[in-house]
Amino acid sequence: MNNFYSMADTTLTLKELAKLIWKNLLLIVIVTALFGGLAYGTANYLLPARYTASMDFVAKGKITQGGFTKWQARSQNEQAANVFQNIAISPGVIDHTTNEIGNVSPEALRENITVCSTPRSNTYTLTVTSSSPEKAKKKLEVVAKNFKKEFKLEYKQGRKAMPTKKKRRMYLKPILPTVLVKSIKFKDKTRVVKSYPNVKFAAAIGTATGFLLATWGSIYWRLRRSYR
Repeated sequence: MNNFYSMADTTLTLKELAKLIWKNLLLIVIVTALFGGLAYGTANYLLPARYTASMDFVAKGKITQGGFTKWQARSQNEQAANVFQNIAISPGVIDHTTNEIGNVSPEALRENITVCSTPRSNTYTLTVTSSSPEKAKKKLEVVAKNFKKEFKLEYKQGRKAMPTKKKRRMYLKPILPTVLVKSIKFKDKTRVVKSYPNVKFAAAIGTATGFLLATWGSIYWRLRRSYR
């Protein structure tokens, strides 16, 4: 007896594949639900949760030289976000915040503070991440308060170091326009979201993995029987 089979003998058509899936539908559903449930449970109950509190603030200022092109405006927006980020993680903000909150190291707090910009806008977002919604919100409120104080100090020092209008007109005329941020104003609304882990995404990945494994297993055993 010839025990060798050609590729055509073991290739499944779409019709055969559909019948195979239908025949093993119950097994596929069970395995899919099992993997989805395991992924959901692991993400929701076993992995350490992280919560991010965010608050928007508006930077008010004036252009010190000329107007802006779109590229220049975007560049100034990003540069301002970098400046705000440096202020938010400065020793003045970090030290005062850790002294007020307690039970948090300066290094951990510094790593969990972020300032990002909104495209084509003078609005920025200050975010603080922690292990619970309450801690994240409390840290954000204290950081925002100290951020405003530190900004005022930085602004005063920057104003003292700036040349007079007469000198700017004489020597800084060829330089690209810059924005002098005069004040910042935080909005009252605070948002707190669960930033890690993404339970829905984990459950979706687990469900898809279970479905693929169950389907592939059914096809594998069908092809293996064909070789016997």
